[in-house]
Amino acid sequence: MLAGGVIAKEMVQGTAEYGYSCLRAFSYMIDALNVGTTYSIIVNKVDCRFMYYFLSLGPYIRGFAYMRKVIVVNETHLYGKYEGVLLSMVAQDTENYIYPIFFCIIDKENDASWTFFFEKNNSIVVDGPNLYFISDRYNSIANGIAKAYNHAHQGYCMRHLGENLRVNHHCGEHLYLFYNAAKAYYPKEFSNHFVKFKNYCPEAAFFLEHELGFEKWSRTYFPSNRFDVITTNIV
Repeated sequence: MLAGGVIAKEMVQGTAEYGYSCLRAFSYMIDALNVGTTYSIIVNKVDCRFMYYFLSLGPYIRGFAYMRKVIVVNETHLYGKYEGVLLSMVAQDTENYIYPIFFCIIDKENDASWTFFFEKNNSIVVDGPNLYFISDRYNSIANGIAKAYNHAHQGYCMRHLGENLRVNHHCGEHLYLFYNAAKAYYPKEFSNHFVKFKNYCPEAAFFLEHELGFEKWSRTYFPSNRFDVITTNIV
């Protein structure tokens, strides 16, 4: 039996099933009140179960033209009855205020869902060599970007990468040297910190230099200006 609190909550807020059934009506009204809004609902063709929901408001789309072209991507898991994952994409304006671009709810993380996410994004955020995505190292993110974008660059979140080094390479004591290298502006400054890190953690340094490449995580060698976006914190 359902607990009384659950029953009361459903009486006030409605059930999860009702919420999903209202998606089309909700999206229609959002579109009507925000000119230029784009949304998409994808269901499984076999059993008609929910798979993906994409939403970007018209004002978000128009305003993105004036934002820095460094985009941060991340995900958070949902803990409702049907779970799922919320994908978010944000940028920053010239005064570092956070600017949402769009949101997407998916049933689970895999190549197909991330590809859907970036292909929808492609219609809003135009590909080009001056476009940069910052994310964690999840393979499906890289695969999705590669399928939807030919010229944009991807960089990794310093904090996610640092946690990986701490757990998998056991170099937590000297991790500050990695952070110093990642944040360095000039090659000489970068080299000083990285050489020290390499002396203490040679395996981790080899991974950073040869398996990832400096251009993926260091501000010094990134193909263009990351501004101050070195983590995914803003998303």
